[in-house]
Amino acid sequence: MKLIVLVSTLDDGILRVPAVLRPTETGVLYVVSWQQSGHRADDDGAYADVVDALCAREDVTLTRMEGRGLCRNRNHAMEVAMSQLDDELEEAVFILADDDERIADGAFDRVRECYGRYPKLDVALWQMTDCEARTQKRYPSVMTDYRLSPRYYYPSSVEMTFRSRVFVMGLLFDERFGLGSPSLSSGEEEVFLTDALRRGLRVYFVPGVLCSTPMSTTGSHVLDEKVLRSKGAVFGYQHTLFRAFFRTLREALSLGFRRRVNPFRIFSQIWSGVNYIRS
Repeated sequence: MKLIVLVSTLDDGILRVPAVLRPTETGVLYVVSWQQSGHRADDDGAYADVVDALCAREDVTLTRMEGRGLCRNRNHAMEVAMSQLDDELEEAVFILADDDERIADGAFDRVRECYGRYPKLDVALWQMTDCEARTQKRYPSVMTDYRLSPRYYYPSSVEMTFRSRVFVMGLLFDERFGLGSPSLSSGEEEVFLTDALRRGLRVYFVPGVLCSTPMSTTGSHVLDEKVLRSKGAVFGYQHTLFRAFFRTLREALSLGFRRRVNPFRIFSQIWSGVNYIRS
């Protein structure tokens, strides 16, 4: 079983990528998807040493693409990763990664053991820690069907691994969501997993650390208009209009009370996301 780490990076982030890669290991490959926004030809010299070092490794495939959008980047990386397989039926697991993370010791062995033990498992969600090896999120204590996961549990993309057959089935990240998208700055993980469940895929949380990374700051921007709109878009994507309304109302009242802000303003911003995704 091949493991293919899909490292997404943007512009100067390529300089951080060598620190993400672990020593060469049999059966582990890396696809580095380098997204360039406003790139100029004379910028290449600043990155030459890093690019040469990446290209010198036989286990690394470096691919470039223009523009912005993290979901576009991840979809491109998956497409390139498929070219590393002998055919669509070859057993492989994709591991999502960003340019500021470190893959945990023993993570590859844990991933192989998990997918080997559960051949019908399609998507496995893991734990991440901060750079001090501390978990900053709440996780289920045991292996848990994602459909039954507690309300407090929200997976991050760098905690996600899935079989290559998920891509073969046509499952991609919705490019309307996520960093770099025009209107929605987050929510791509929930939408991806919603699509997986709708297709009947088996998605489980698995106890075990996959990586360490600076913790997401989305929570500190919870009142940002784009974040609120993204939340509403997820509600509108996952639910009927009736249920999305009540999810929006509950979220607006909760945030208004906890943050001591006008809940009607919050409702309006969240609801704009519902309308956007359903239009």
